[in-house]
Amino acid sequence: MPSIIHCDIAVDEDDCEKLLRIIQGNILKIADALAGDLQWYSQNAQLVPESFQIISIQPTNNNRFKMLYDFSWNLFNPCLDLNETFKRREEVLFQVTPGALVFEVIDNERPSPADEL
Repeated sequence: MPSIIHCDIAVDEDDCEKLLRIIQGNILKIADALAGDLQWYSQNAQLVPESFQIISIQPTNNNRFKMLYDFSWNLFNPCLDLNETFKRREEVLFQVTPGALVFEVIDNERPSPADEL
């Protein structure tokens, strides 16, 4: 499932520092997609939106790049005396297209009971 950051960028842009600045400035627009479905961990898991940090951006081939990033999520349950914050490191591929950065985010939504049957 692609996630898109619309921006004024040339198709042949290969400056990783420029791409990093564009993505970091717009990362909250795609944060939920980059974090995925935290329900796999717990029903009480919540994304810490301001925690996204880009570690690196590396060119792969033909206007495609790999981005390594990390983010935090919180698990709070007062009945179980839980209040923990966890950090995850992930990577995603993206492509520079006319006027946009298109991220190839893997859909990891937890299946419903109906899907399991």
